Amino acid sequence: MLATSQNLAAVEVAHAALRGIDALGAREIELGYLYALASARSGAPGAAARMIERLRAANPMDRAISADIESLAGRVAKDEFVETGEKASLLDAINAYQRADALCQSIHARINAASMLRIAGQNAAAAKIALAVLEELAAARNANTHWDEATRGEAALLLGRAEDACRHYREAHRRAGRRVGDIASMRRQLQLLSMEVPDATRALAEIPGPRVIAFSGHMIDAPNRVVTRFPAHIESAVKAAIDRIVASLVPAIGYAQAACGSDILFCEAMLAREQEINIVLPFAREDYIEQSVSRAGGNWLQRFDRVMAAATSVTYATSERYLGDDTLFEHASNLIQGMAFLRAKELAVDPHMLVVSDRSQAGGVGGTLATLATWASQAKSHDVIDLADIRGVVPAFAPTVRSADSAPVLTPVISAGRTIKSLLFADVKGFSRLPEEYFPTFFTTFLGLVPKTLSEISVTPLEMSSRGDGLYAVFATPEDAAQFALALSNAVGAIDWRGMGLPADTHVRIALHAGPVFTAIDPVTDKLAHYGTHVTRAARIEPIVAPGQVLVTEPFAAVLASRPDAGFRCDLVGTEPLAKGYGAARLYRLRKK
Repeated sequence: MLATSQNLAAVEVAHAALRGIDALGAREIELGYLYALASARSGAPGAAARMIERLRAANPMDRAISADIESLAGRVAKDEFVETGEKASLLDAINAYQRADALCQSIHARINAASMLRIAGQNAAAAKIALAVLEELAAARNANTHWDEATRGEAALLLGRAEDACRHYREAHRRAGRRVGDIASMRRQLQLLSMEVPDATRALAEIPGPRVIAFSGHMIDAPNRVVTRFPAHIESAVKAAIDRIVASLVPAIGYAQAACGSDILFCEAMLAREQEINIVLPFAREDYIEQSVSRAGGNWLQRFDRVMAAATSVTYATSERYLGDDTLFEHASNLIQGMAFLRAKELAVDPHMLVVSDRSQAGGVGGTLATLATWASQAKSHDVIDLADIRGVVPAFAPTVRSADSAPVLTPVISAGRTIKSLLFADVKGFSRLPEEYFPTFFTTFLGLVPKTLSEISVTPLEMSSRGDGLYAVFATPEDAAQFALALSNAVGAIDWRGMGLPADTHVRIALHAGPVFTAIDPVTDKLAHYGTHVTRAARIEPIVAPGQVLVTEPFAAVLASRPDAGFRCDLVGTEPLAKGYGAARLYRLRKK
């Protein structure tokens, strides 16, 4: 999993295997190291750091695994330096890499230390280590792995030998093959080095990472479609156009729906080249088949089943029924874009979008044109295959525009119900054990923080209610919800709980989720209310959150990831069972960048 950059899956497998184990033996220590490595690669340095401390406390007898743990500690400190710019993190990274080398002589740890010394301005010390590393590699037997070549390239950069560096990185990329996780580590190191070594940018071009593609495309026309957009007779031409672009982008990792027409053609093109494809369905499978697969007839259902079976992963944006809500397509589109952003960040590359659309026709909510507009507004790279252009050059074998009375028009039933909202549930654990005489003070203190916090950050929820220590709120955007959650958590953490008879570490626990919910005026309160399965799901997350944490679901994290200027990041925790037997969810820890 780590070799192919399936980092989130690796975190979850290791996390599940370690759950409930207190004493770490040799096998558990190795598994814990891999869990920490997967966490670091997936952008969860906090989880990696906590596991590293646990592994150190276990005091491994094997010096090699101890050295690996210290090298990983160096990587985590290095990532912290990249994010914060704190010199202390840079020094922590240097010290950790030097400890790793002292435990078990490692040129890889040594070259990392050298690069960090260069970043710290100690150029002479960095060059001295780099020269010694090159001499050691020249004298070594079988020093021919992709890591050895990358180490030669890194040392050459530190010595100002740009041409040698580029040659070694080219060879490192060739030898790494499909180990895209390792390639991502090399790329991240070069991106860091480019702060002090301009030639690192040249070397970076020699080790391209896989393209992460978010795909969106029109469905093939149903037989009774009134206005032609993607008629069946141009399928081969569209397939050829998709094939050409996919061939130019491989190696690639794709995220798409699986509707008849463009989606399935893209998935088939990826699978034909043995590339990873991840499918996102907007709602329940049977409803999706009815709405987006079987309506075109032909063999699309069989092709849908094949790509679903071959996909690396299948994610349901919501598992509920369609009920005529096109908002669910928008939710799936947001999730596809967010997942592509998250994966691209892991691989140290920029995400790309491929679109098959007819720009001459208006699009609907969550449709291809709306998706492209959102993507393009962030100035991200994209390719567009225009169906109007293809129709203009491919001769039609049947009328391309049908009269309104020649076939019934399928008019979707648009519900006045669901819209995408961000949901928050919070409470203070231990409230039920509070002596009754403390209730008034607790009540006014805790809940008094809510309007104060909202006022300070200038955020207005769409709906908010409380009961005792519990808080429920609905926000229009994930940014508003995230900002309020972190501000409230900080405010609660500053309270002197000991004076209220509670432990000093008493804290609020907060869960956030984004999804489609129904909106209506509550007939009892005559106020706006939001309800539905996703509200219930969000409520089942909060009881498993640890005090002081703000945990969010994957849909919430994905939407934030697709908005890189939002100022937040989400660190993977893993898939956790929800309260009251409500299934499981992949959860992330929210924090500010």
